Amino acid sequence: MYWHLNSKLPNPKWFIPIVILMFLLFVVIFAKAEEINDKLAIRAIIGEASNQGYQGMLAVAVAIRNRNTLQGVYGIKAKHIDKEPKWVWLMAEKAWEESKYNRIHSGTHWENIKAFGKPYWLKNMILVYQYKDHNFYKERR
Repeated sequence: MYWHLNSKLPNPKWFIPIVILMFLLFVVIFAKAEEINDKLAIRAIIGEASNQGYQGMLAVAVAIRNRNTLQGVYGIKAKHIDKEPKWVWLMAEKAWEESKYNRIHSGTHWENIKAFGKPYWLKNMILVYQYKDHNFYKERR
């Protein structure tokens, strides 16, 4: 359809709300997700992997970044976190920083199968990385 000078323009009563709605939809779809709180992420890394060394902490940090949430991460509430020595905290902080650019795997979930067995959610996942006691998974597509 071509608009001619003598043609009627769209009714502004509907045009403006539609443009506003489209803008809001664009913002919701393409807006950057809220970033994870660094202090909570470091606590989660310590809670999940303080006994796994730097590489294990990095693997957990990467999985947290890949999933973009701390929801469901047990490590945040682990009782041993506040008892860990300063060097463990510094290692976890370094792993969290490095995970911004060093994505050593594509997993979003992890489990220590030796200690806890196979979780129910594994049926929908594929193994993408292993390090010491942790197996890392992503959703099967």
